Amino acid sequence: MPQDEQRGEQAADTTAMARLSALVREHRVCWEVLPELLPVTDEQPLLVGFNLELYGAHAHGTEAPHPGCEQCRTILGHLREVAKWILPKAERPSRYDMSVRDNVILYDPVRHNRSEVTVTITILHRAQLDAPVDACEVFCLHEMEGKLKEIGARYRQWEQSEEGAE
Repeated sequence: MPQDEQRGEQAADTTAMARLSALVREHRVCWEVLPELLPVTDEQPLLVGFNLELYGAHAHGTEAPHPGCEQCRTILGHLREVAKWILPKAERPSRYDMSVRDNVILYDPVRHNRSEVTVTITILHRAQLDAPVDACEVFCLHEMEGKLKEIGARYRQWEQSEEGAE
């Protein structure tokens, strides 16, 4: 790849990261990881993948939001942008399904019952959906979490920064 083309891609990635970092701060984006379990008869459920949940909060000081309102749609659109950016670009033995809970506002005590919407990325085997989690799914999950950290998203809950702003 020529150097000018490489510099152009690096500049575009830096611009994308700056935009996504601003969206993360605006919506106080958090994430957590939940297991994707397959029920197995007479045994413990089988861990077959992960659900990477991205949460974005409504603005401070607004009236109680209504599911599916304009702000919900905006936040969900921004969470989709974040989700697309963190997805691995190379084809691997794992697959990633993105889902959106439209018309649902969550209030989780872990995040101080703030009003929020969510986008979920499910990480599974590409070919055999009922196979137990392997190193590829774990690697992909950690890679996505690393990218979330790069743009300032927080694990489980948004904490006030040192400057005192949320």
